[in-house]
Amino acid sequence: MSHLRSFTNFALNLRRGPLNLNPITAREKLITELQVRYRTYYVEFDVNEGAVMLPKLFSADFRNEIYRFANLIDSKGNQFEVLVEIINNHVYLTHGWFSLRDFYNIEVGAWAIMLYSGLGKFAIIVTDRLGELIEPPTFVPPMKFKLEKSRVGSQFVNDLPEDTDLLSYCHEVGLNALTYEKNLTYYDINTGFLMISYEDFGASAFDKEMTTLRIVDDCGNLWNCILIYGSFSYKHFKIGGEWKRMVAARRIVVGDRIKLQCDRHGRDEFIFLTLDR
Repeated sequence: MSHLRSFTNFALNLRRGPLNLNPITAREKLITELQVRYRTYYVEFDVNEGAVMLPKLFSADFRNEIYRFANLIDSKGNQFEVLVEIINNHVYLTHGWFSLRDFYNIEVGAWAIMLYSGLGKFAIIVTDRLGELIEPPTFVPPMKFKLEKSRVGSQFVNDLPEDTDLLSYCHEVGLNALTYEKNLTYYDINTGFLMISYEDFGASAFDKEMTTLRIVDDCGNLWNCILIYGSFSYKHFKIGGEWKRMVAARRIVVGDRIKLQCDRHGRDEFIFLTLDR
């Protein structure tokens, strides 16, 4: 019995101790290997759900040291910022989680293998349903998904429902929001600029003097863009900056349909984008 108690205490210390990322001796390598096993969790990715509950083992081990936002980092250095909720002692990843679907081109579900390294950070590997590795896309610099946080409190919210549909990100726009829809063209996808009709949307949504714009996509990610007003041949606006990065990260292609929305009064720095494929 004393041997079992000693092993249990040793295992608990391994689980909670700092992770040695550069083990040298045989003992250090063994300890690191055991730590990695204790801190690795398998999470189902459902293409129909924008949030997920982490395994109960993770909640039992680390819920008291998890932060409001988690960072998932893959082997290519790509990072996903994800909102965390704690409900009835269960840990949920919500806003931002669904970004994995387009980024890894997940069509029929997948598995996320997540190694918790502490301080709200996870190393992540994504495999298909048969366990085959899905190779992360390469970007220079690596892609960093950042959440739009102005509408999210810094503290955990009490009394939330344990329902992944309700926990998933959705735009919060008024009933009278300005709306603009278009099928994306070759120009929109390949030049790094999204062309916006002046008469149909731009004149009401933007000031000609505006030069910056923030797009919030339908996963809750924030993209910092530039706005250019042009009058050559006809009046129009062009959105550039991180628009090109978003197109690549979300695998947006010619023919995809987008919906842009903003406050009815217009001239708001935030534009909310919904992708309809």
